[in-house]
Amino acid sequence: MTDHSATDHSATDHSATDGSVTAKVRLAVVGLGRWARVLARGAQRGDVVDLYSCYSRSDENRTRFMDEFGIRRCASSYEELLGDPDVEGLILTTPNDTHRELIVAALEAGKPVYTDKPIAQTLEDALAIRTAVTAAGLPFAVGHSARRLSGSRVMKQRIEDETLGGVTLAEANFSNERGLELTPDTWRWYLDKTPGGPLIQLGVHHADNLQYLLGPVAAVSGYQRKLFTNAEVPDATMTILEFESGALGYLGCGWASPGVYQIRLQGTKQNLMYDLDFTHWDEAHEADEWSSLVSQEYGQQDRTPLVLPPTDMFREQLEEFALATRGQAEIEVGVDEAIRALAVVHTAIESNRLGGKQVEVAPFLDAIGRTEG
Repeated sequence: MTDHSATDHSATDHSATDGSVTAKVRLAVVGLGRWARVLARGAQRGDVVDLYSCYSRSDENRTRFMDEFGIRRCASSYEELLGDPDVEGLILTTPNDTHRELIVAALEAGKPVYTDKPIAQTLEDALAIRTAVTAAGLPFAVGHSARRLSGSRVMKQRIEDETLGGVTLAEANFSNERGLELTPDTWRWYLDKTPGGPLIQLGVHHADNLQYLLGPVAAVSGYQRKLFTNAEVPDATMTILEFESGALGYLGCGWASPGVYQIRLQGTKQNLMYDLDFTHWDEAHEADEWSSLVSQEYGQQDRTPLVLPPTDMFREQLEEFALATRGQAEIEVGVDEAIRALAVVHTAIESNRLGGKQVEVAPFLDAIGRTEG
């Protein structure tokens, strides 16, 4: 069993961006469920992050997590964790509706925070987080990792170098079977904790991806249905997006089918079609090997496979955050980008409430103080 009382701060050195050698960045994990383990494996594939401490309300979960990942210490309370001067930042993987309280407390205690997506359950909570981020002036990152997949990066490059031409239509889908597995003892079962169901859990990734690729969404029409799951949440959502550029998009999300992860872009010079095998999602360093991106040139029927350079989205985002705590990196997805993704989700929920009527995103952003970028 791991020595839970050890306080040895030694760790393998890594080369900083300026060529100097420095100790690993000591981060603590908060919320020790399945996703915390996925991120922990990602962090330990590199040599930047030291998983130094952890916290969960469950003694059993703390012990299991420490033993699995060789973590030297834990905290018996959140307050104890925040008071540990050796913890340089937090990795937060708790339920959406806990984000505001935990993030604000951490920032006020002087701890930088990485939180998994979405940034919060509500836009009001997201505003409170943004206020705390601004006041603290500390690094803050949100786990919209999917934009780091090789397919997303290559598509972005082809948009920027105009290989794709002008984009008129975008289609994205992120679905899996998790809605069929929900039980009343899981927080995702409940509509007040998971508004929009798969849209806020899965589709928020594409709300970020598509705005990363095509710019801000201006208006949304949303449709959500509960067909096969026994939970309170919908298991089928369809969201029609109108971008500020004038392009149109479709964002589909389901919680009652085998895993699907797709993005399609239609340009005036070329079409791009990206598919990822969802069964390899958790092991991000392998995901690109189980993905395909093909192009279809204007006037041609053939589809040409494109090279996808290897990436590791979970490792990359955590290392970026860790280095940012020491002033050695810039955060790519921070509070403003995360709020824009969440605003698309809540605009779609409002549209569904209105029977699919198109709803502008701007009032949702204006209501909490418009954010640029």
